Amino acid sequence: MKIHTTKKELTLHEISELLTACDRQSRRILKLKRYYWGEHDILRKRRSSDSAPNNVLVSNFCEYISNMSTGFFLGQPVAYSSVSKNEDEVDALLEIFKYNDEAAHNLELAEEASITGEAYELLYLDRDAQIRFSPIPAEQVIMVCDDSLEENVILAIRYYSVPNLDQVTADEFVDVYTESTVTHYSYSGGSFRTLYGPSPHYIGDVPIVEYANNKQHKGDFEGVITLVDAYNKAQSLTLDDMEDFTDAYLVLKGMGGTNRDDVEELRKNKVLSLDDGGTAEWLIKNINDTYVENVKTRLQKDIHKFSNIPDMSDESFTGNTSGVAIKYKLIGLEQIRSRKERGFKKGLQRRIELIAGIMKLREKTPIDFRDIEITFTANIPANLQEQAQIVGLLDGFVSRKRLLSLLPFVTDPKEEMEELEKEKEEGAEDYGDLGGEEDGADNQG
Repeated sequence: MKIHTTKKELTLHEISELLTACDRQSRRILKLKRYYWGEHDILRKRRSSDSAPNNVLVSNFCEYISNMSTGFFLGQPVAYSSVSKNEDEVDALLEIFKYNDEAAHNLELAEEASITGEAYELLYLDRDAQIRFSPIPAEQVIMVCDDSLEENVILAIRYYSVPNLDQVTADEFVDVYTESTVTHYSYSGGSFRTLYGPSPHYIGDVPIVEYANNKQHKGDFEGVITLVDAYNKAQSLTLDDMEDFTDAYLVLKGMGGTNRDDVEELRKNKVLSLDDGGTAEWLIKNINDTYVENVKTRLQKDIHKFSNIPDMSDESFTGNTSGVAIKYKLIGLEQIRSRKERGFKKGLQRRIELIAGIMKLREKTPIDFRDIEITFTANIPANLQEQAQIVGLLDGFVSRKRLLSLLPFVTDPKEEMEELEKEKEEGAEDYGDLGGEEDGADNQG
């Protein structure tokens, strides 16, 4: 979470007050994570009476929404290139990213941001003095910024607990990061005890980076939680009604002398003898199944509508569909992706800026973070035939490197061009006609 202040630095007392003030925001984040994990409020549903059924069903739309949104946004790894064609700086940056398994790391950050509305990572130097970055749970971080338009980060606070061996109690800690140092405290009852620091972290600035899911720092399913709760309740009560229907009562009219033995004999022989004027009928609850199903269908549609996440099991997604048609059906999801991209790109630029500062201090390969171009690719089902036709039509008007980047199965256009040149040098003929037959025969496929 982000806090603004006019102060240039904070005392330990002010940090303690800040931790208390931000406790409500932490509870909100933990609730969102709880819903993603399937721990919905319906699990606390109580029986109306001791004999009444109490079915609890969780339909985890929250997990579906977050997974679909994250996969569409970062299912394809982020690509990096140099605007000035400086391949050395790109190679140096990618080497650091490879060491950190950056693609998997980014996906983890995107998932956290999708659930809670924001994600954070910590940059540090490991024991081998290699640049590392690691995600931090959103509920543990407080970013303290000044009141300027730039929102310059003054310091970052990480508040977390570590379970003891008994797995019941836990010790609490607070790490405070400034532009140059980190101080590690134990925290109990509002009081601090310095464990070590302040120690230099050698990053050159506050080493925690924020990744916002959107401008409002809102989770992807946060706005439809009430609809999900209503759907869970409708599903659970429907099953309760079914059990009530199964456990119907047999009503005997004009049979006042019937005793327990008569009932047992009835169950055994499946024969019922009635006196004159006596009747027997089942006492059941009348269920308007059509109405109930219409309510659940409307709730389900509203969940997909207001989260902008389509129902991929819908019949409109079946069959052969052109790329344009698919994009039209996913236009709501694309709007979410574009907002995610802006916030995530800002975080990546900040990460690269911090890495560039470390590289400069070490007199390594210089990296100009403003020269690094960041490219996101939506993880949308591709119509390869359409894309191949587009590439063919643009050949001669657009560079081959750019054209190759349009093909989803080409992950490294530069490497692909080098392979093509290598084939030419080796004398390979018709290298562009991958489907042709020998001796110039026509392709009959």
